[in-house]
Amino acid sequence: MRARGRALRWRRRCSLAALLLAFAPPRIALAHLGHTVLSAERFLKLDASEADTRLVVSLTLGPSEGRRLLSEADADGDGVVSEREATTFLDAWGAGLREELPVEVDGARVPLEFTDPFLDPVGRVSAVPVTVEMVAHLPITEREALIVVHDRMVRREIFERTDVLFRGHDGAEIRASGFGESPRRRELDLAFGPSVGRGSPEALSASVRYPNRAPTPSRGLRWALVVLVGVALAFLSLVGARALARRLRMKNEESEP
Repeated sequence: MRARGRALRWRRRCSLAALLLAFAPPRIALAHLGHTVLSAERFLKLDASEADTRLVVSLTLGPSEGRRLLSEADADGDGVVSEREATTFLDAWGAGLREELPVEVDGARVPLEFTDPFLDPVGRVSAVPVTVEMVAHLPITEREALIVVHDRMVRREIFERTDVLFRGHDGAEIRASGFGESPRRRELDLAFGPSVGRGSPEALSASVRYPNRAPTPSRGLRWALVVLVGVALAFLSLVGARALARRLRMKNEESEP
């Protein structure tokens, strides 16, 4: 009986220890990429569908860089980032991203508006891991488009790693993607930075097709249509001017005695 009581108490202690370990807070913060973040990491995703084409920009910062970012967001210097300060900081960061990550579609730069801001945590400024994210919705109406993202982000040297994802779904297809401005292969998952031994490219690009949309006229055909419309308008203007001159002449002849 005594041995049985000792065994029962031992099982209870083991169960309590397991319960405490299950609910204990982790000592090391893990990034959304699945591993420990020592400095800073970046995540870029071009997500294309029939309804929307999005550029997602997400940063996962380690404790030291997290403190620096929160200190920048703490505008009044009271040691606490309020919701209003977080919103102001994210608005400014989104405005800066328009210049740091300019996007071209078929060779022409498109206006970007970064929305869906996310900053975590908001509150006391301290050395904690921080995640910040924003999304830009690209105005693409063509059936096919070459999207080029130029990487000019400030302080790129702090990023130990940048992961890039290209995704097409729900009516959109990634035909080619990769580093540079003219993708020749279809690379859907890329990574670069010191931790993976690959230097930072100046641009990332993807050729995207939206097969359910109406065919897009070629550039030469579009110019031909513009010229044709211009000639038609000029001809109509000439005909109208001649008709008006004839009416005026007839009116003058009728008014003469």
